[in-house]
Amino acid sequence: MKHFRNLFIFSSLSLLIFSCGKKTNKDRADELVESKYETSNQKLDFENAKLDSLFNITPKAYSDSLKRGIELDSTLAVLESQIEQFSQKESDSVGKISAALTKERYRLLDFAKTKPQFIGWKLSGVKIEGVKSEILTFNFDKSISKIVE
Repeated sequence: MKHFRNLFIFSSLSLLIFSCGKKTNKDRADELVESKYETSNQKLDFENAKLDSLFNITPKAYSDSLKRGIELDSTLAVLESQIEQFSQKESDSVGKISAALTKERYRLLDFAKTKPQFIGWKLSGVKIEGVKSEILTFNFDKSISKIVE
């Protein structure tokens, strides 16, 4: 019984030490950038740096395009229902507007076929100490194991 208690205490301490020492994604990104600059004389400042995910299309842009597409569908439906009531000149003008909106709608439908996909990470806001205006940005693969261009 004493052996199991000692094993439990040892396991608990090991788990605690391991979990406290586990690196975050930002820590791994910082270390990769530091390793890239370790041979240079430049010192890097990561204080205001932030790590963001990268997508082929941002989820917000994707949802905005879907919303805009629904709005265009409604507008086109209203225009089509009212076009018969206009004179020839007004009908031609509304037809041109409708054609432009339809073209935009098809563009949005093509855009909606491309779903947002996670492609990696971006570390931005890295400053070079002593150089006020230069701010660096780095892109990483999905697992933050290498810097990608």
